[in-house]
Amino acid sequence: MSSTADSNSKIRILVVDDEPDILLTLNAVLSKQGHYVKTFDNPAEALSHLTSSNNNNDGATSYYDLVITDHRMPGSGMSGLDLAKRVKENNNNNNTRTTRRRTKVFLMSGSFNMSSLPEEFIQALKSEIVDEFIQKPISNDN
Repeated sequence: MSSTADSNSKIRILVVDDEPDILLTLNAVLSKQGHYVKTFDNPAEALSHLTSSNNNNDGATSYYDLVITDHRMPGSGMSGLDLAKRVKENNNNNNTRTTRRRTKVFLMSGSFNMSSLPEEFIQALKSEIVDEFIQKPISNDN
């Protein structure tokens, strides 16, 4: 599953979640705010898109300012934390991005909250593999 908004928008955001309602909601909210949004329901497909050096069919390059990913995506073979690690590795290995901002990664979970994060999440935040943690359900208060 994938969707897009105008590619001349403010921030390029890639959203990965196995729940279609979450993808639709985040796409609608973020696109309405003027951002370019592309969604995937499979982290491996999202990673393939991110690491692609070619332009995509929609004419946009595969660089993103922000990746928002769910932590648990059963059946996909890859967790959101795995995806976050690969995104950050790709940042470090891609010398063409040295003049650009590095891709930030926000990890979402409905299983944990900030006061009860597992040690692996805390370490991911400390090591900057994950830049922010988002508690599900997500509210549209802003």
